[in-house]
Amino acid sequence: MEAEHPAPGMDTVRCRYVRGFTRLSLWYLWRQAKTGSEPFSDLVNKRVNIYRNTSFYDGKRHPSGDDVGPEWTAVIEGLAALYSLHKDDAATDAFEEEGLNLLWPFLEARLKAAGDGLSVERPYECWSYDYTGTGRLNIHIDNVYRPESPLSEMYTPFAASLIRIIRDSRTRRPEIRMVRCSSWMNSTPRFRSLFPARWAESEVVNPNIGYTMGHWGQFMDRRGDFHAGNGSRFRATGTLPYPASACECEIPEALNHLTIRFPEAVEFNRRRTSD
Repeated sequence: MEAEHPAPGMDTVRCRYVRGFTRLSLWYLWRQAKTGSEPFSDLVNKRVNIYRNTSFYDGKRHPSGDDVGPEWTAVIEGLAALYSLHKDDAATDAFEEEGLNLLWPFLEARLKAAGDGLSVERPYECWSYDYTGTGRLNIHIDNVYRPESPLSEMYTPFAASLIRIIRDSRTRRPEIRMVRCSSWMNSTPRFRSLFPARWAESEVVNPNIGYTMGHWGQFMDRRGDFHAGNGSRFRATGTLPYPASACECEIPEALNHLTIRFPEAVEFNRRRTSD
């Protein structure tokens, strides 16, 4: 069994998160495999976010759409063998424990290499972006303010950096007119208030759970630890506590809303520029 305490150099909170999150992912994997709705390998690669917490992940390729090599295939085969052994169990405890044991060397190796995951410099703090696929500014969120929350103590800097990422996109790619976010956070009123009414009106809920943090990010708390409460709710209901959805609006409308609704964020950016 994996060590109860992290090895020297490993972040304790991050270690707890990976352990709790992986067990929850294995629970969901077992549950979905019982339905026979998809091949087991697709469930591992496309429905849970295990791979990105392992040392196999290079920050770019992902088995949902890329060939990541035979070593990961062997891991999936090992998990499939464990599932076959435990698929008729009354509970998932044994599958979770043995699956975690199988994965732990790869999880631990990434934990040792990655630390707390906050060391990379991010010009827009919690926000990152791409323009892939939709012809839109796609924005993504990761809490770099840990242990504080972007939706409470750090709300003003969070709004200020959102203004910057949208404003800079308008300069960088003036032909891009829409901003879009696919995330469980669209289900929270505090997040929705960052955007105009059109944002919530455009909401499209994703009926399927995918591997991204847009679905699974709700199981990390503000400290970067495993969110046990949300995990328990998911296990009890089989439904994500916060549905993942896609929302969008026009970039000028978003900037106008942010400027009017968050004058303190506008002032935050002004002071940041003048310092």
